[in-house]
Amino acid sequence: MKARGARSGGQLASDSVELAGALHEVSNALTVVLGWLDVARSRSEDPALLEAIDVARSHARLGHRLARTAIGGSVVDEETERAALAVAQEAVLGVTPEARRRGVGVRLVNRCAREALIVDPSAVSQILLNLLLNAIAYTPEGAAVTLSLEQPDTEQIVFAVTDDGPGVDPERADTILTAPESTRRGGTGIGLPHSRSLAEVCGGRLELTSAGPGARFELCWPATEERSGARHPNVSTSILGGTRVLVVEDDFAVRTLIELGLEARGATVVCATTVAELLALGGEPFGAALVDLSPIAEDPRAALDVVRRANPTGPIVVISGSPTGVPESVRDQVHAWVRKPFEMREVIDTLCTLMAP
Repeated sequence: MKARGARSGGQLASDSVELAGALHEVSNALTVVLGWLDVARSRSEDPALLEAIDVARSHARLGHRLARTAIGGSVVDEETERAALAVAQEAVLGVTPEARRRGVGVRLVNRCAREALIVDPSAVSQILLNLLLNAIAYTPEGAAVTLSLEQPDTEQIVFAVTDDGPGVDPERADTILTAPESTRRGGTGIGLPHSRSLAEVCGGRLELTSAGPGARFELCWPATEERSGARHPNVSTSILGGTRVLVVEDDFAVRTLIELGLEARGATVVCATTVAELLALGGEPFGAALVDLSPIAEDPRAALDVVRRANPTGPIVVISGSPTGVPESVRDQVHAWVRKPFEMREVIDTLCTLMAP
């Protein structure tokens, strides 16, 4: 029994490592997607296209945050509250292409008498996305899904998702929000229980209020009457204008993303993908450096000495996916660490903060 338990424990550990690795790769991919969406947005003036890009960017950012949180990474702070209607509109826009593909309509009905603000909007977005996609999956072609907003009192908002599907099997109605089980091909059944748990953690409540035909799920969420004054300070990016930035990165997609992001803010970027390329650098001194540890893993301290000679006074920022951060052996050589996967604004804000007079 002990041997069997040990094997089981080892298998669980192996599964956890594989899951963490998969989530890391997903988050890395979303880092690149977000970066290119930002680039696409900066190059377009078409209102319809800009709206589509914003919807894609919002949901990519949500997935990015979830993956980063799951692997223990930090996330970029966001507004602590948003208008409930704006969150609902974004959710409906996000699922509209899938609904159209299935021939299902999606309606949004706002029954709130005034603008209602909610806390933890990203969690609401996550839950609504799950509810809407489930409803669309079970709604027959030609029918519709409705997301309605109601405010029974000043302390809560109710988001109700109703579909025209067959409803929930009476035998599953009592456990659908607690027991992972799926009757849909390709489904895992974990979405609704996870959404219920997330709602409870955030002070909300998710309930099945009608099993159907035509299921109705209600998400009750804490509301707030006023916006808090807390917002992120705007870090001026003008300091990057004219700055030569050294980027040591061997991943083409990430390297290109960084290059575009910095050049869009007036910086001049020089890239090195190997230690040999780093040693061959010449020209004027750099004003800042971004260094991925992978290309210099064989001898990071010696490589960072080369970076310091090329960048004598500017900050050195390590960009790495290491769960333990910057290695102890080189911590005295760097000024900051931005953990991969990242959003480009994290890199920009870090550089601007370090370079500010």
